[in-house]
Amino acid sequence: MTLDTMPQSCPPTLPAPQDWSGASTIELTDPADRKRTMARYATATTADAQRVLDLARQGFAAWSALTVNQRCDLLASWLLRIEADAEQLAGEMTDEQGKPLAESRAEIGKSLREARQMLGFARQHGGQTLPGRTPGWTNTILRRPRGVVLAITPWNFPVLTPLRKLVPALATGNAVILKPSEYTPAAAMRIVRAAEGILPENTLTLVNGAGDVAATLTASRNIDAISFTGSVATGRKIGAVAGENLVPVSMELGGKNAAIVDDVADLDAALDAITGAAMQCAGQRCTAISRVILHDAIFEPACKGLAERLNSLTPGPGRAEGTTLGPITTQAQLDRIIHLVRAAELDGAEVLTGGHRLSPEAAPDGLFFAPSLLASNDPRNPANREEIFGPVLTLSRYHTDDEALSLANATRYGLTSAIFTDRLDFANRALRELQTGMIHVNHGTAPDDNMPFVGIRDSGLGTGSVGPSTLDFYTTEHAAYTAG
Repeated sequence: MTLDTMPQSCPPTLPAPQDWSGASTIELTDPADRKRTMARYATATTADAQRVLDLARQGFAAWSALTVNQRCDLLASWLLRIEADAEQLAGEMTDEQGKPLAESRAEIGKSLREARQMLGFARQHGGQTLPGRTPGWTNTILRRPRGVVLAITPWNFPVLTPLRKLVPALATGNAVILKPSEYTPAAAMRIVRAAEGILPENTLTLVNGAGDVAATLTASRNIDAISFTGSVATGRKIGAVAGENLVPVSMELGGKNAAIVDDVADLDAALDAITGAAMQCAGQRCTAISRVILHDAIFEPACKGLAERLNSLTPGPGRAEGTTLGPITTQAQLDRIIHLVRAAELDGAEVLTGGHRLSPEAAPDGLFFAPSLLASNDPRNPANREEIFGPVLTLSRYHTDDEALSLANATRYGLTSAIFTDRLDFANRALRELQTGMIHVNHGTAPDDNMPFVGIRDSGLGTGSVGPSTLDFYTTEHAAYTAG
């Protein structure tokens, strides 16, 4: 994306500013080469945000008047247009976020599969007729769209997270305002522009900007529901404001996900799955495995095997052939990783490999952190307690099943977890006792395309973002009684 061709408008329905000197802008640099400017984007003002709210209300009136099948047919056409543009979309994602191009392509593929599953669920979502107590009466449970939905999305999955919100919200008849991360807006803007000429005008709008823009929209009484993915701290702020306005909120928050590895027969398969789940997106994903709880009998070979796998990763620019570990997306996130690893060391964690910033030959000016293994059995150590959000794994050892489950649950988060075991009784016990919204047995933490993506504790609030129950969040329930 070049400076003269990149979009300058915030919502697609707003005119592009003609003079950069008079506009507030965000300048983005390549996280693999901080000397390279990728693009500059105009940000919305408070007046812009209010105008988009008014436009979205108009869009809702036309969109909600369509039947669910009409809406889903149009959304299916929109997804086809996104799919046709996938290669350029993947490149823009890699340029701004940093992940290897293969990961960007895979993200788009998974996003579209999930979205099409949601359209299938939406076509079946709706009213239910129940028998009444009085002859001739009909009792019906109705579902109606809420109105205008605000979707706030993070920088780590610039296509997957927006589509997880946009598709169910739109399919159920809502108008949506998308506020993407200010660090990765290109993908979101391309997705929204793909809807032009397919969806009615103002059904889907986009507003660029930082936290102040999101705060303005969140506080508006013209918002009927908020879907947010991001940090716990920001989620608490949004929840407090939404609570004042009695606006329902769905939140996907952080994770400190554990994998328990029993004395399994196929240790290599378990370590391969853990490495993939931990290092994708350079560990910058809420479902990344960040804690590995190892049976004492396999602790040493597992440490060696994981170190070998991490050291075999190839850091570099996301577009470079052979790159398997991209950069950290922002300087602030890299600083946080460095700080937390140092804090963990000071608190007694042992660095087994990595633990430092990298300057790869292919990207000496990039924001890279070495794939790292730390060891600590203390659940209070920052390595076991804090969401590092980087390519860092913390290893602990256990002797009994009780100890393994206790260590896994010793966190305020509750997003996802995994257990690798040959024992059916231990697997079944883990399914009953692991305090996470998603539980995986003998594979990594990648969720399926039609299953609820949901966290508990500090990892989420409300329904999941994938699966049939997601549609309930975007609709209101009504009990209707009809006399014969």
